[in-house]
Order: sequence, then structure tokens, then C-alpha cells
Amino acid sequence: MLKTLTAILCLSLFCNLSFARSLSEIQKDKKLKIAVDTTYPPMEFESIDGKIIGLDVDLAKEIAKNLKVEAEFIVMPWDGILAGLAGNRYDMIMSSMNITPERSAQVNFVPYLNMGQVFIIKNGTNKVKSEKDLTGRTVAVQADTTSYTAVEGFQKSGIKIKEIKAFKGATDAFSAVKSNQADVILIDEAVGLYYAGLDAKTFFVSGEAMKPEPIGIAIRKENKDLFEAVSKAVKTMKDNGSFNKIYKSWLKADPK
Repeated sequence: MLKTLTAILCLSLFCNLSFARSLSEIQKDKKLKIAVDTTYPPMEFESIDGKIIGLDVDLAKEIAKNLKVEAEFIVMPWDGILAGLAGNRYDMIMSSMNITPERSAQVNFVPYLNMGQVFIIKNGTNKVKSEKDLTGRTVAVQADTTSYTAVEGFQKSGIKIKEIKAFKGATDAFSAVKSNQADVILIDEAVGLYYAGLDAKTFFVSGEAMKPEPIGIAIRKENKDLFEAVSKAVKTMKDNGSFNKIYKSWLKADPK
């Protein structure tokens, strides 16, 4: 998810409280603990029967397989996910996290995908092809994300957005547009396409808001052996075709 930080200021509170598990400790335990925010289908979400599923989830399982361990998923709210990594609650975050300078100052990233952002509207309403078309409209975004930062930037640049409504989860943003509490959503392309596909009678992908940018797996800076192992695993997956196979199983297209 092209998501931004609220937790960045909290990291210093946790950094010295515990130590990151080394790769050898993870392999001895036979479990790789991975944090996800399950409000972001098709990347990471919960199925009707409560299972954690999604593109990131399947990719993470394949990474764990390459490391000869089992993936264990820990569900976290987005606004606390980085602080949890700093506090050693899990080994890494794989949850559609956009790579930004602010985050890169705190953690190391293994890039694995490029993801753009799109405008989503209700069918039958005026199209939004660019940020200029947001004038006079209420925009729904997930709080503490780069989508939210982008809309704030549009507003500061002089675009007269009627209101920005920030929601805790992406699902809430879609509910707001469906119930006419908002006019348009700015969100990651994969998520927008997924929702539009689920409810094509309601939602329509109206235009591209931002060009594709890299998302990455967040790992503590001191955990260099895990960083190197995960980097190697991602490369192996891309080389042997397993990465593309998993990606296409969810998004029916090749990775960008």
C-alpha cells in the first residue's frame, strides 16, 4: 500500500528495548514472523473463514519457504506496525509499504513491487482523470498513507477539494463512496482494481493519480543477515518464475 508513517516518532521508544532475532535464531525456531495490516485486499486481508490471505501473504509464504521456515502472520493496525517492528514483535513487515525517505531512515527495505495509485468513483458520476478534477469533491483515503499525503499536497497546491475524509481502513473508504459520504477515493492501483472488480456496478477506476512507485519489505537495520536472505529469496523467486506466478494468480497481469 503506498502507506506513510504515523509511527515514525514512536520508533525511538522501542529501539533499545529488545534485540532483533538473527537469521539463525529464526531458522532454529522454524518461524518467520511477518506483520500485515489485513484491511488491504487483495494484498492482505482476512477471508470469510478468518484466514489471512492475499498477494503479499502468498509471496511471504514463498519467501519463508526459501528460508526453510514457516511464515507466521501477525495482524497489526497500520498506525502501529513500524513501532511493533522496532519493538521486536515480529521479524519483518510485508504489507504493501511504500518506500519513502522517512521510512528508509528507520528500516531497511527489500523492494519487490512497483505500485501506482488510481482514482475510484461511483459509476454514473463525473470522471476524475487528474487531481484538478478533485475541485469541489470530498475525497476518501486511508489515514496515514501516501494517498493521504498526496491529497493534502493537491490541496496545498491550490486545488479546492471540498473535504478530505481519512479512514482507518481501505474498506471504510470504499464504504464511504458507496454510501455517498465521499465522491472519490485515491488508493493503490491493485486495491482499486480489486474492489472495482468485486462491485463493478458501483465502482469505476476513473484515472491514474500517481505513477508506480516501489513498495518493500521492512526489516530492522541491525538485522543484516535477514535482510540479505530475504533479498536473495526475492531474487530467486523472480528468476525461477514463482514470483510472477503468484502475482498473476491475484492480479491477472504481469508485475510492473
